[in-house]
Amino acid sequence: MSELSPPPTRTSFVGGLPPIAKQAAIGAGIFVVAALLGWVGRGVLAGAPDVPSMLVYQDWRLSCPARKDKDANCRMSQDIIDSKSGQSVASLVLFKEVAKDTKKESTVLAVNVPLGVLLEPGVGLKFGNDLKTYPYKTCLEGGCLATVPADEALIKSVATTDDAAISVARLDGKTVQLPFSTKGFADARKAFKNFEAKRSSWFWRLWS
Repeated sequence: MSELSPPPTRTSFVGGLPPIAKQAAIGAGIFVVAALLGWVGRGVLAGAPDVPSMLVYQDWRLSCPARKDKDANCRMSQDIIDSKSGQSVASLVLFKEVAKDTKKESTVLAVNVPLGVLLEPGVGLKFGNDLKTYPYKTCLEGGCLATVPADEALIKSVATTDDAAISVARLDGKTVQLPFSTKGFADARKAFKNFEAKRSSWFWRLWS
């Protein structure tokens, strides 16, 4: 009688899978979860449309482009309305721009005023008794424009001062004050920074 061979040895695996298979399964699960989170972030599962948005913070507006417009930026703005005519006579727009020469990104405040102003004195921003003037950048059909560096000092002035105005000189030399509201600026600025941080994050840009 021939000798029987011993039965093959079986390796016992916890959970019914060998370690390498379990690692592969866990890795696949992580990938699926990350993919689902990405799709939710894109609004595909949530059903959110990819359209520009606008939020109002008292007297300031925050407008942000659609997610697909990755090179566009959010903008904070306010129109200064003439109380008699009801027409917009000036506007303020806060946004980020990239310098053509250095490619450096910075936040600026664009001040738009009507035509018919004296250019040499520049345009002034008045906060309480503090007045600072800035040169005009250009004048077009719609008015004259100055871009002001929105540093922390300027941001603080707008956020904490109730008495604010744009100061311009007419062609006859007379100075005219165009008051604007600072109500809602701080909240709009906070939302602006959050939106911009989100739009520039690698995760958002990857999945949008």
